Amino acid sequence: MQTPAEQYEQLVGEEDRVVFGIQTCEHCVKLLLDNLKHPGEAQKQDPNPEILKNIHEVEQLLRGEWLNIKIQKELLANQMKHNGDV
Repeated sequence: MQTPAEQYEQLVGEEDRVVFGIQTCEHCVKLLLDNLKHPGEAQKQDPNPEILKNIHEVEQLLRGEWLNIKIQKELLANQMKHNGDV
């Protein structure tokens, strides 16, 4: 069984992964929207709105996961503080 400190460190790694995913989604949306403003010579079609919606849905799922991680981290931090592990 993991100690609260080990669990906290694992959550930090998960949080890094989730935040990277959110940043990736934001970057993809920005690139697709920028493409609408400045279409290149080779790009004659607008991006499919469904692609943007799907990326947005993934981002929202990741943000929900991030919130859960932050809640778990706070609970563990309080537990460690109470136990004198901090």
